[in-house]
Amino acid sequence: MTADIDLLTSAELDLLVRRLDLFQLLLKRREEQAIAALVPVLKSELEQAERELLGDLDRDQWLQKKGWQQADFEMHLKRPLALKLFARQQFGPGLEELFLSSSGGRDQVIYSMLRVRDRGLARELYLRLSEGELAFPEAARHYGEGPEARGQGVIGPIRMSQLQPQQLADWLRSLQQGELSRVQQLGEWHLILRLEHLMPSKLDDETRQVLLQEQLDSFLDERVRRLQAGEPVEPLHFDSDRLDSEAS
Repeated sequence: MTADIDLLTSAELDLLVRRLDLFQLLLKRREEQAIAALVPVLKSELEQAERELLGDLDRDQWLQKKGWQQADFEMHLKRPLALKLFARQQFGPGLEELFLSSSGGRDQVIYSMLRVRDRGLARELYLRLSEGELAFPEAARHYGEGPEARGQGVIGPIRMSQLQPQQLADWLRSLQQGELSRVQQLGEWHLILRLEHLMPSKLDDETRQVLLQEQLDSFLDERVRRLQAGEPVEPLHFDSDRLDSEAS
């Protein structure tokens, strides 16, 4: 790796960092590395991470191919493990409250949508659909003017918070499973919606990890913003004794 870096002058490196907008990412990685240096990780976990990374590959050959030193390799293994421990200690205590405050937006939904520009056509299609004269996939395929028509009108699963505009989420929440909405206008479009399936979010292990990662990303992004603005940041802190008590 040193030989590779030597191919670039300092001025060229500065130019690439600026033009490729890499400075924020480098600052973030530096903060992550500082966290990794602060947080102790069990040897057994590092060994497991190494086995998963290398498989049957020889470590020395792998390092030579990457151009890494042993310390680089150890940091690569430790960083994601340390970040998870740091996030769990820093943000875990308030996770339930955070989930409750945002759980509605984390619900996932599958729905069908048919949209046309002509309101008269939309009304006619709604009547034919509600009377069972026309199947929704067929209507979407033949009459739909949006890109969802290629999938016979079906959209999702998608998180409620990702629906734009929010009015779309409100309309879907007002429906029962399998129920059609009346024609709704959204800008130039006239929509007919059908709720296929609503999957309420739950605070399982997967959701916990997502929430912790989101909190960690926000924490790091704010530190990077403050560093770039020349503002002071709080020293990083990790309580190893608390980690031991949690493990026991």
